[in-house]
Amino acid sequence: MELVFNNIRRVFIQWGYWATPRLGTEYPSLSISIPLPPDESDRRVLPISDVLALKIEDCLIVMRKVTPDLYDLFMATYAYRLPLYTEYDKDRIPVRYGILELFNISKAQYFHQMKIAETSLKLMLTKDECIFLA
Repeated sequence: MELVFNNIRRVFIQWGYWATPRLGTEYPSLSISIPLPPDESDRRVLPISDVLALKIEDCLIVMRKVTPDLYDLFMATYAYRLPLYTEYDKDRIPVRYGILELFNISKAQYFHQMKIAETSLKLMLTKDECIFLA
């Protein structure tokens, strides 16, 4: 198993693309006036091995039980790939709500909580123990 964690965020981004493959099954909006969010499927991300992805899944199950707030924030960032700030169209109508607005947190709180979530998952992946930082 490749446990190369020089850049743990890159591993989590790879996991996010593995967890949500975007096979073209998304439905377009029914209203012509509502634009679709930009398609991110053409970005190239190196694939992650299934063994490592499933190990991350196991750690996320533990995270969901222990700290559901960190789990939700992690999923919004890596699996759903939500923007940090709300995106608006030219008429200032929200197209995609941002993480800061959805979770009602500041930018500093977001980065602090993401660091806790990423470090906790990295420790769980490398030590095979449930370790959460407070």
